[in-house]
Amino acid sequence: MNNRVYLALPPNIMRRAREIVSVRFPEADIGAPDSHQEMFAFASGFGEKAIPALSVTAYPQMVLRAVSLASDGRLASPDAKLPPLREEFVSLGMTPPVSALRIVSVVPGVLAAAASLSHRLEDWIDLCSPDFPGPVGCPPADTPMPYLVETVFGRLAGERAQNLLKKLDTRSNPIDINKRIASGELSAALIIPAFARTFREGVGRMVWPKSGALAVPVVACLSADAAPVAHAVLAWLLSDEFQRVIVSDGVIAPAVSGIPGFDELEASGWNLFWPGWDLLLSVAKTMCSVQLHKEET
Repeated sequence: MNNRVYLALPPNIMRRAREIVSVRFPEADIGAPDSHQEMFAFASGFGEKAIPALSVTAYPQMVLRAVSLASDGRLASPDAKLPPLREEFVSLGMTPPVSALRIVSVVPGVLAAAASLSHRLEDWIDLCSPDFPGPVGCPPADTPMPYLVETVFGRLAGERAQNLLKKLDTRSNPIDINKRIASGELSAALIIPAFARTFREGVGRMVWPKSGALAVPVVACLSADAAPVAHAVLAWLLSDEFQRVIVSDGVIAPAVSGIPGFDELEASGWNLFWPGWDLLLSVAKTMCSVQLHKEET
């Protein structure tokens, strides 16, 4: 019986989620990646080998693979009794493209600015100004963010996006991005709220873009041969208890109605920018091709 559970959650909630699942669901065989590279490779190759009973990730390649596998009987639709996707996401068009996929949470991408930045930074498009100072930080190429930036900004700004891409710095993880903003080495960065809100003594600030924080869904998928424990783990991930952990520990948007968002999300009126599944699948194709090139070389 397939009881393998693959959890690739954001790092600030991964450890707690792994510990709770291991205690509450001892029969689950938990696999949780230790690096972004492992998450990247897993999502790019999803379905090429035996599918875990439950897979959870923010990497869009799994969505792309699940869409292609939806009709071959290898995936199962989640229990209809699970709480539905909250209306704030439904109204944005975030209902997954196939019934086998379920959104567990949404990671908002926001902006962070150094205290020394004098240029206006109120929205994404401001980064594409030819005189916006660089470098601009972004998580590295083993995460979805650089690929999202290239594709999303290409749609938003056309040729002007090159002004940003030329000064994009993808050498650092989010913690080090924070340090480099604090030191003034980076003028700004694209980052998640858990890091963008942590500056002390006024060395940096979080900016919630006027057109909305970039919505990146964390998606779950069940295999057709999933043991009951995998269904139980998914139900727990969508429980009020864990959804509140998502907010308090992860500073991430909950997927279930009735759970308040974190302070900045509520203050924005749940102002999120969703680029659409078509764009996300386009990003996923690029990321899969990058993984294939790595394997070939």
